[in-house]
Amino acid sequence: MYNMPQQHSVLLVKWLGTTLCLIGIALTSFNVYPLNLLFGLTGSGLWTLAGILQQDAPLFLVEFVATVIYLIGIVIYVVNVLYTWGIL
Repeated sequence: MYNMPQQHSVLLVKWLGTTLCLIGIALTSFNVYPLNLLFGLTGSGLWTLAGILQQDAPLFLVEFVATVIYLIGIVIYVVNVLYTWGIL
């Protein structure tokens, strides 16, 4: 199996994260909820990983906080759905 150099691996993570974040932004602008949260979470999660791999503290911090906010949004969505279904 071909081993990509780390620089190419980080570039792939960054481009995939960028694409998913942009899809999440587009879904937010069209009010496609909660799918926008899932794309944003995944994209920001990949950018968080890129920040770790590049040892870039500001990038890591902003994307880590975005990832946590997306996770909180997903938890709130799930709790609301469970409450609506009468499970909670």
